[in-house]
Formats: sequence, structure tokens, C-alpha cells
Amino acid sequence: MAAPRPPRVVPGEASESDSEPELLVETGGEAPAAGLKVPGEASETEEEEEEEEEEEEQQRPKTPPVLAEEPAAVWAGGPSLLQQRLREGSGRLRAAVGSALRHSYGSAARSLGGLEAALGRAQVTAAAAAHCLRLARRDLQAVADTIDIVTACHLLPDIRGQL
Repeated sequence: MAAPRPPRVVPGEASESDSEPELLVETGGEAPAAGLKVPGEASETEEEEEEEEEEEEQQRPKTPPVLAEEPAAVWAGGPSLLQQRLREGSGRLRAAVGSALRHSYGSAARSLGGLEAALGRAQVTAAAAAHCLRLARRDLQAVADTIDIVTACHLLPDIRGQL
């Protein structure tokens, strides 16, 4: 029977669990120095990760953003087929939206015009009705005054007693 082998540790590999004992791989008989970076090694804290990301961003070359309105600066020659199709589609969309807006605004304007005419007719009718009511009230007041004069007058013979 063969003797049990100790688990093999690959440089930079993290242990599978916290309960697994960490084995030290000797490099030339010495332990790796503190702060030594082993390729593939997981960072100890989040701060180290953030510092590494900042360093990588600083090392990357900064390129100016490319504007979509300037295709000639990106590609030599004329616009690509995709760009032509996008322009055509954009033009059709713009025309369709403009047509829909003109149609809806025109329809709303016609509806408001019809409502305005109906309101004008209703106002004229209401004014005519108010005038007729004033005339009727004046006539009723005149009849009431005439009745008061007749009932208050003693010059006329009493016709109630002769009937």
C-alpha cells in the first residue's frame, strides 16, 4: 500500500473551505514575502480590489469618444449599408410621427371648432330664453298690477251680491 499523499497546493489557488488547512508552498526553501503578488491570488480585502481597478484604469490609454454623427472619421469612404438603412428608417419614422401629430392636432382643432360653434349657439339660445323670461315676467307684473287696481277700486258696483 502506498502512503497517503498530502493535498497538493497550486500557487495562487485559494483553499476550498475555511476548514481546509492551508499549506505553504516553499519557493526555494523560503516562505513568500508579505505583499508578494501571486498570479491568480484572491485579494485579501475589497480595498485591494478597488486599488487594483484604479491602477488598471490609470494604465489604460484614454481614447476620445467617437461621435455617431461623424461616420467618415471612423470609417474611410462613404456610409455603410447599415447607416444608410438607419437613416432611411429614421426618416420614415420622423415622417410617420409628424403625420400622426398633424392628424391628431387637426382632428382636435376640428373638434374644438365644432364645440365652439355649439357653445355659441347655446349662448344665443340662452340669451333669447332669458329675454323671453324677462318679457313674460314684465307682462305678469302688469297683469298683477291691473288685478290689484280692480280689486282695490270702490267705484265699481259689487257684483258678488247680485249673483
